[in-house]
Amino acid sequence: MGLPLHVRQIRRVDIQPLIDKVGTRLSAWKGRLLNKAGRLRLVNYVLTSIPTYHLTVFRVQKWAIKKIDKLRRSFLWKGAKKANGGHCLVKWSKVMKPKNFGGLGILDLDLFSRALRLRWLWYEWVSPEKPWVGTALPMNAVDRQLFRASTSVTLGDGAKASFWQSSWMNGQAPMDLFPELFKLAWRKNKTVKEEVHNQNWVRGLWRMQTVAQMADFIKLWDSVQEVQLAEEPDKITWKWTAHGEYTSKSAYNAQFLGSCSQFHGNSIWKAEAKGKHKFFAWLCVQSKILTADKLMSRQWPCNPICSLCNQEQETAVHLVLHCSFARQVWEKMADWTQQLLQPPQNGILIIDWWQKELAQMPKKTRKTKAAMMMYCAWNLWKERNRRVFDQIAKTPTEVMQEVKLEMGTRSLACSAQSYPSSYVKFFFLF
Repeated sequence: MGLPLHVRQIRRVDIQPLIDKVGTRLSAWKGRLLNKAGRLRLVNYVLTSIPTYHLTVFRVQKWAIKKIDKLRRSFLWKGAKKANGGHCLVKWSKVMKPKNFGGLGILDLDLFSRALRLRWLWYEWVSPEKPWVGTALPMNAVDRQLFRASTSVTLGDGAKASFWQSSWMNGQAPMDLFPELFKLAWRKNKTVKEEVHNQNWVRGLWRMQTVAQMADFIKLWDSVQEVQLAEEPDKITWKWTAHGEYTSKSAYNAQFLGSCSQFHGNSIWKAEAKGKHKFFAWLCVQSKILTADKLMSRQWPCNPICSLCNQEQETAVHLVLHCSFARQVWEKMADWTQQLLQPPQNGILIIDWWQKELAQMPKKTRKTKAAMMMYCAWNLWKERNRRVFDQIAKTPTEVMQEVKLEMGTRSLACSAQSYPSSYVKFFFLF
């Protein structure tokens, strides 16, 4: 597994082979020959999986996570070991968010490590016969707090559940409900059975000095008086899975509960399109494609005027939605799809247009429409690049034919069962 086998504190020299192992993988890959969707798969399934064993056993220091993230970020955006800020189109903190929160779903190694380490506390409960039970665990206070929030303990004989630190009070732990009383308590690691006997849990609480502490004491007293111990053992349940068992995936996702995002990417990633089109759509919806305004902000030389209409400054929203050339293509798309797609409204932003067009639609229709929107935006971007780099210009009708050709090729390459019938019928309406 490549883990350091010694009892002393982990040093940088012990972690460096892990970082070197990640970097060695990049040398063997021809990253520049892969599109970003291909690089994303390699980052998710290879680079991110390499440090899994270390993250499970050790609390990896921040400097090591930053070095691994630098390698993952550089390969994603440039296909090499090193990339500067200009190559990175979206903040790394946003890239690491789950896809339903607008990210790319690349695992945050810090949160992933915490999710993996929770298995120590889980197996300490459900498998007390393991030889390492009773030794110091690689946990910190935040890890234990997440474990308490993720579990619910049903009292039996009270011999396993900790009085203060187990979530036996309606899925919450007394130390979280009454933190001031927990500070005063003398016996913080005793079980419920030991503390309930002769009201031992009140030891140390006589030092209460405030009215709030006394009010908390009365609430806790009332709850303790309702405890009825039985003969069966205590039972623990994981809150975030239907079967009540711990999984690292549910532990990771639980750390995003309560998060909010203006942009939800599910409609992009579930569309019936190729990976490169989905990745482009993810960038385009956030206005992160390298149009002239983005190039100028990076001080890269470029022509600031839109190459499609030669009238206005080139931005993502102008190029894709409001350019006169683009509007002609969208009008042709509306005729071809029998008004399933509508020309964009004047002044609307890409993210608002995307969400509005796909709102309150049946699942299959939404996948169809999202794919058509992607292919159209993608071919407008290709036309822009053709004019800038190859000095070749096509008409709106020819761009429309390119959209039909790409979608038709995608349909023929995949099984008929993978697509709704409404999707296929448009491909051959030339």
